[in-house]
Amino acid sequence: MLALSTILAENPPDPAAMSLPDDVLVRRAQQDMHHFATLYRRHVDSIYRYLLARVSNPQDAQDLTSQTFLAAMEGLPNFRGDSPFVGWLFGIARFKSADFYRHRKPETELDTAVDLTDGLDSADDVVGRHLQIEQVARKLDTLAPDRAEALRLRLFAGLEVAEIARLMDRKEPAVRMLVFRGLR
Repeated sequence: MLALSTILAENPPDPAAMSLPDDVLVRRAQQDMHHFATLYRRHVDSIYRYLLARVSNPQDAQDLTSQTFLAAMEGLPNFRGDSPFVGWLFGIARFKSADFYRHRKPETELDTAVDLTDGLDSADDVVGRHLQIEQVARKLDTLAPDRAEALRLRLFAGLEVAEIARLMDRKEPAVRMLVFRGLR
């Protein structure tokens, strides 16, 4: 099996491929794994934001994002398409974050304001943004688990209510209520 880094290096972003729906890209990637690069580029930011909201640490979120896409790439030949690819991908991310907490030693780490910048943001902006994310993540931990999960998927992952409902195996009105009550 090809390494994800090799696939990304060998396949620069293709604007035409980015406009194709996920199901088409999945079928292509199942035949030729090089097409997985487009799926990765399309979903990596939302998976990372979701995992960052779950673990509150950029390094752990990056590691879990890598693990999520590696697992997706390895499992792609078995993906049947019964549900949307993005839901399947977030299911893997949820499992990876739960597994992370299951195997993690308890620790208190508040000094995680180191972040990669694009050179346009000042260090103060990066630290401020990270601290805001950390505050939101801590606040989410005080909510009921279902409410917190629905909010993470809606706000950080950017999923629509219908996608969250499928992922959480709930009805759409129930997800709307979880998000509403969680925000309140």
